[in-house]
Amino acid sequence: MTATPEQEASPQPPDPDQDGAELQEAPPEEPQNAWEAAQELLEHVPDAFAGHGFLFAGGNPRFGGDLVGGDQHTVSGGQVHGDVVTGHKTTVYQLGSAFGAPLHASGEVPAEELTALAAVFQYGPTYQQAIDRLREQRVLILTGRADTGRRYAGLALLANLGARRIRNLDPDVSPAALLTGAEQAEGYLLADYATSRTRPLRRSDLDRLRETLTKQDSYLVITTVRSHAMRELPTVDWQPPNPLDVLSNHLRALLGNTSAAQIQALLALSPTRAFLKHPRPVRELAEFAVELSRYSPETDNLPDLDEFGGSVVQEQVGRWFGDPELPLREKAFLLSLAVFDHAPYTLAAEGADKLFRRLETIRTAGEPDGIPPFGSSIEDRMTLSRAELTEETEQTPWGPVPQRMASFLDPRTSHTLLREVWASHPSARPAITGWLNALATDSRALVRTRVASATALLASVDLSATMSALLGPWSGAKDFRLCVQAANSLALAYHAGTGAVPRILRSWAADDNAHRRWTAIRCYALLGPLLPAQALEAFALAADRLTAAELDQLAAKLRLGTQAPAVDQPNRYQALGLVEAAELLLLSPEAEEALRALVRWLSGPAGLRQLALATFLTAAQRTEDTVVGRPLLLDWYARSPRPEPGGVVSVTVLSAPEEPPPVRSLLALLWRTALTDRLYGTVALGVLRGWLIGATDQPETDARLTELFDDLAVTERDRQRLDHLVRTVRDGGPATLAPAPSPSSG
Repeated sequence: MTATPEQEASPQPPDPDQDGAELQEAPPEEPQNAWEAAQELLEHVPDAFAGHGFLFAGGNPRFGGDLVGGDQHTVSGGQVHGDVVTGHKTTVYQLGSAFGAPLHASGEVPAEELTALAAVFQYGPTYQQAIDRLREQRVLILTGRADTGRRYAGLALLANLGARRIRNLDPDVSPAALLTGAEQAEGYLLADYATSRTRPLRRSDLDRLRETLTKQDSYLVITTVRSHAMRELPTVDWQPPNPLDVLSNHLRALLGNTSAAQIQALLALSPTRAFLKHPRPVRELAEFAVELSRYSPETDNLPDLDEFGGSVVQEQVGRWFGDPELPLREKAFLLSLAVFDHAPYTLAAEGADKLFRRLETIRTAGEPDGIPPFGSSIEDRMTLSRAELTEETEQTPWGPVPQRMASFLDPRTSHTLLREVWASHPSARPAITGWLNALATDSRALVRTRVASATALLASVDLSATMSALLGPWSGAKDFRLCVQAANSLALAYHAGTGAVPRILRSWAADDNAHRRWTAIRCYALLGPLLPAQALEAFALAADRLTAAELDQLAAKLRLGTQAPAVDQPNRYQALGLVEAAELLLLSPEAEEALRALVRWLSGPAGLRQLALATFLTAAQRTEDTVVGRPLLLDWYARSPRPEPGGVVSVTVLSAPEEPPPVRSLLALLWRTALTDRLYGTVALGVLRGWLIGATDQPETDARLTELFDDLAVTERDRQRLDHLVRTVRDGGPATLAPAPSPSSG
């Protein structure tokens, strides 16, 4: 399932973000340290992937629908169309055949529709202001978003002023022709009216309409969006009511004589509370009311209610991308927001414009049109996307920075949207993959992490296509940033339920491409807590492939703290990548299994022995935070139970006791072996010296070191060597090892 050499060597298509220049693969560079990369991934990964404990161990993502671990959803209940009233930050739609006849573009509003409206309508906070102005002026301009229930509010206002007959007016008529030729009625509704520079609605038009309406003793409501054209006219902005009240009204209409206590019991159900946790359009509230009205303690159909929200999100996504009238630029924004959900708005907007250019190259032949520098307002975009902006603090390498974060109101929207577009709109895939490729090497950790999580989600939908377009080429790329992206994406895909990941990793680990082998080991570093046995096996097999030059390079790296010149350029970082991967496993919830493997490796071939010591000494330098704090391995040593008197205390790897040695004994054994090793003795001494220096102002750390030194001093010679180390640290002199026999290091 990896890319062929021919695929890797094939030229990249022109990148619209590079002004027509072809993409050039970046020259080889030092890969990011595994520990740092893992911390970045944990910090920026979306909530759906966030595990419990170290890395992804214990995580339980559930995307719903037919993506991961869920059931397919279908919309059930009565049919609902158009606008209905809703609450704060929710949309309002009109009920269709569930409560009356379909909507009419013109003509008289059916009495059944008005009757159904009266049964469920809930007043909003601006209702009184609107009805007062309509009563006084005879004509009312009711503004608001298209999903706030403007039309139904207009009908309710007219009906409450005594209009028994209400006529819909044609919204395409010019302002001068309004009411001209219309059959007389007590009320008129002009819904979704759009003004323009060629046919503006002026105050003189309102005065003429008011005069006509007064003579007829009639009223007119015009519903429209807020716009600059309406700024000079008297308007009322419609604000929808509380969704809980709307749901209650629908339940009462559906259940008839049901008592208030029974209604409250339905509203108190956990699925109801969960459904109302996020703002909802009233169309969805009405559909949910149908499902909720069918519930009884005897049938106990709570699972259906729990899954209802996923079906409405799926339906909304289908409407967005099936709507030919929705501009392509706004569809690109929806996709970008799905990747950068709950991230700075500027990231979603920036990414959307880059994706739009790629989509344009598919939609139109030749050069695509330019991107207008100014387009939809943020408020309009948030409304369209059913998203919100929140003021939050973003953690950056330069400290906390205030940001406006854009988030979908329903957290299921992002993965549902990506899944739907990837599965149902394959013609958009080249643009999406090119866009993700361009973002994969972005300098911002947040961007790279979101690319990895989006790629993992796409792999959960169509693994073959994602492997061919993204993961395969990334895994063998010369640019290590792409290798890291492949490892991160595949680890997240496994966390999301893609069962083929272990097989892919085994294939990559045996690949002839050194970069792909490196990618497999880096992915095992992330998945070690979930696949400890497979990860340790892969590490051992990779260590057997290391050459003497690579092993010498590894020892020099740890002694000097810098990368030694590499003899074999393609394998330059194989040994170090192995150490970093094993280190992460040693500091994970599966630490004890990794620790026992390191001890076994001490008596193995040279590659395994050096991998064990290098891994142990690298992990020994990790502290509670990146700068100061107690060493993590010292904390582990102190938390572990002391051997009982007469219990197993391992001082050599040659014996095989029936009981496994305790953790304290194994850690002490690794320290003794490292301190006397020909290649790593100096490194071990430096690490232990750092522990002593760090304990100067930390009494608890000092006490733990005293316990460790007692375990290390098996012989009198050991005690003399440790006393010498402590004295040199206290005196501020250079730490050196007293002469001692040096066992073979393999």
